[in-house]
Amino acid sequence: MFDSLSFWIWGIVALDLAVAVAAICALRYASGVLFSVDSRDELAEKDNLAFGLALAGGAVAVALVLAAAGAGDPALTFATELGIVVAYAVTGLVLLKLGMLINDWVMFHKFSVKTAIKAQNTAAGTVQAANLVALGVLINGAVNWASGDLVQGLLSVVVMFLLVQLVLLAVTRTRAAIYARRHDGERWQHAIEGGNTALAVRYAGHLIGTALASSAAGGMVSFVPGADTVALIAYVSWFVWAVVLAAALLLLSTLSQRVILAGVDVVEEVDNQGNVGVAAIEAAVFFGLGLVIRAVAG
Repeated sequence: MFDSLSFWIWGIVALDLAVAVAAICALRYASGVLFSVDSRDELAEKDNLAFGLALAGGAVAVALVLAAAGAGDPALTFATELGIVVAYAVTGLVLLKLGMLINDWVMFHKFSVKTAIKAQNTAAGTVQAANLVALGVLINGAVNWASGDLVQGLLSVVVMFLLVQLVLLAVTRTRAAIYARRHDGERWQHAIEGGNTALAVRYAGHLIGTALASSAAGGMVSFVPGADTVALIAYVSWFVWAVVLAAALLLLSTLSQRVILAGVDVVEEVDNQGNVGVAAIEAAVFFGLGLVIRAVAG
């Protein structure tokens, strides 16, 4: 039998879901700001798969941010709950846009991911989607880790966002270094620019898996609100654990792939022939072990 408390709780749930649906729908019409293109033209006229992948990654990222914002104890009033969820939604969208700029200017500094997506480069769309989903996972973890009032929570999310860029950059540079070692110094980013979707799929699995593993760092460190030395130590500790868990994922995934893909020349299949099937297996290993690490350590 429903009482006033039950109706209030269901009202909070309905409110959170309404904001989530509105934010995801708004992403479609705000894509001109996020992706600097006309979404209708790219999807309906040009049938641009690369843009579709990037937009899909953005939708997943927004959902991850809002899932974290709506979790936990509900606010005392509908107005307060609405303010909290909307604040996190807006902050999340701003950080996702910033993350895209960092991805284009820093992560993939040898070519423009945005320009490649406009040119219907599926590999570029894949790496952009992966970057957005990874950011969504990490922002989700930061929101769940932080506690305190709204301002403190948002500040913590911004700080964590900046720190995790170093983790994502490390993954990107690691993949580039591995490719260069295997191909006499050739540039991995040029292969992505050239449209090797298999390389992009492998990278997507590695990046999202790392985001899952690194987000578990919140389970290893207690959150400390404020801006004093103790709070700074907590942030640094979180970052150190994130790096350790990312390294553990790389090691475990490399060992697992050697067993699962025994007898398969992954360099020839993925790097040279663009075999997406083999790359998808490698990506699945990264993703699966990232989930396990998050479940165990988070």
